[in-house]
Amino acid sequence: MLILDVRTRWSSTHQMLRRALDYRKAIDTYVSTTKELRPYELDDTDWKAIETVSDWLKQFRLATTEMSATGKVPMVSNVHGIFRRLQRHLKNILQDLPEDTSPEIKQGLTNAHRKLSDYYFKFDASPFYIWASLLDPRISYFGLKDEFDEERKSDLYMYFDNHYVKQNPKTSAPPQASLSSAPSVDEASFLGSGSLQKSSFRTMFRKPVVHKNELDTYFSLPIEHENTNPVAWWYQHRKSFPNLYCLTRDIMSIPGSAVAVERIFSSGRDTISIRRSRLHADTIRVLMVVKHHLHLKRNTVEEIIADDE
Repeated sequence: MLILDVRTRWSSTHQMLRRALDYRKAIDTYVSTTKELRPYELDDTDWKAIETVSDWLKQFRLATTEMSATGKVPMVSNVHGIFRRLQRHLKNILQDLPEDTSPEIKQGLTNAHRKLSDYYFKFDASPFYIWASLLDPRISYFGLKDEFDEERKSDLYMYFDNHYVKQNPKTSAPPQASLSSAPSVDEASFLGSGSLQKSSFRTMFRKPVVHKNELDTYFSLPIEHENTNPVAWWYQHRKSFPNLYCLTRDIMSIPGSAVAVERIFSSGRDTISIRRSRLHADTIRVLMVVKHHLHLKRNTVEEIIADDE
């Protein structure tokens, strides 16, 4: 069965072209034997153009599929990389276009590049996409230092200090102790008479304890493997980065696309049926949360059973 191009369905253009290429022989046979369709018969040049455009659109379909993922790995940190990858893809296509390319295809590519640039401008207006990439241990600062200005990194430091370090002073690093401070009374009593002078002399050679900012410590770490789950990584390091863990948890909970939200709304009719249309909002919320937890538990049980087999 052929696939139609639908304006409201993602990647439907690529799927339509791909399916047409799969059934090229059948389409040519049907058109050649149908008198009304003879004016629309495709020659080798047309099929070559369809194959070329299908290859171009494949990267967009892969990006759409990647952005639509709603698994255990957050997608917001990948948004920047996906945009940049698509921009480079279109740029390379435009640079390598042969001279005999039809004007319609050239105009379509130009419009696509312009539309992608418009979306990138809107995306760039929010700092959280870049921050999510910086806080992804698979990317961090080293993977992005050529893609953004240092001002974004400075803004992250300022936001972190104002909203997390100052709000959680108990978990922040203690201030550095003065080197010239005298020993405590208990220490002096334990060391005996004349130990104050000896202890003061000893402190001259004592190295100060430097308490680094959590962001400085994190950015000094090597980049993790591509298969690393950033959520699991931060949970394992939550005690080493108590405040930064809270910031990362809040940022990575932002959906990378609207797919997850749309799926929740789509599944709402399973909870709010015709006979349950008068449920209270709090009751609906509890039912949705319980259903989600049951779904996660079922997946966990299925994974355990699969491992045992």
